[in-house]
Amino acid sequence: MSEAAAGRDLVALPRAAVLMLWTAAYLRGDLGPDDAARMSHGVGRSGPSGEGTDLFEWMTALRRLPLAQLRLVLPAPGRLAGLVGPPPVVPLALEAEQAIIVTGAGIADHTLVPVLSPVEVEGREVTAVTWVKVEAPLGAQVPPAATSGSAREELLRALRRTAEGSVDLDLVPEEPVEAARIPPTWICTALPRHVDGAAAHLLVLASRTLLLTRSEIEEGHGHTIDLSEALARRGLLDELHEAARAALVEAIERIVLDELG
Repeated sequence: MSEAAAGRDLVALPRAAVLMLWTAAYLRGDLGPDDAARMSHGVGRSGPSGEGTDLFEWMTALRRLPLAQLRLVLPAPGRLAGLVGPPPVVPLALEAEQAIIVTGAGIADHTLVPVLSPVEVEGREVTAVTWVKVEAPLGAQVPPAATSGSAREELLRALRRTAEGSVDLDLVPEEPVEAARIPPTWICTALPRHVDGAAAHLLVLASRTLLLTRSEIEEGHGHTIDLSEALARRGLLDELHEAARAALVEAIERIVLDELG
């Protein structure tokens, strides 16, 4: 397989989502915990820091939790729904823009958050990842999983409204996102072999839309459109961004639930 073909088969996702996918594949029995831990670091750019939670031990410990489930949260300032205390989790999760909530028999057990630091290896800068585990308060409840099934349709409707609207947005989620638009908090990964085509398509569409809208929001509207156009453009970007965020979370959680079956 050529590098170009291999690139098309990779999906850029939040690091927590990648860890969830490969952990579920391990718990299903598709591969060992050492291989799953290695795959969770994605392709290029990163590796374990040698500190924090050992992913091999973390994955194997999940088998001892009754009815273990993994929940993905993608928090942002003012959007903390889904996070489970204690308070020190919040700044860590906001900095990482992601967290995994681990539950046992429906009760929160702990939260896992990636903490990133740049390091230089053989003359190139890569990202060292430390997974920080924070125990949940005793008896902490978690909200229902985001698996109602409506997020895909809402994302498609938002994309359709954008395509049919008068505001020109240069978003092409049908094409891979260029590396410059992928933040260090995300990593590219292959997908586990049991992820079906429909789930993979939604995951790719949601992740690309989330990355593209994030990039456009951060870059602003430039100096070529007036205020009313800028406001309309930002409104569409915000709508698409939120729809893509919800669709990505739903897609990951559905895949993991199916894997754990």
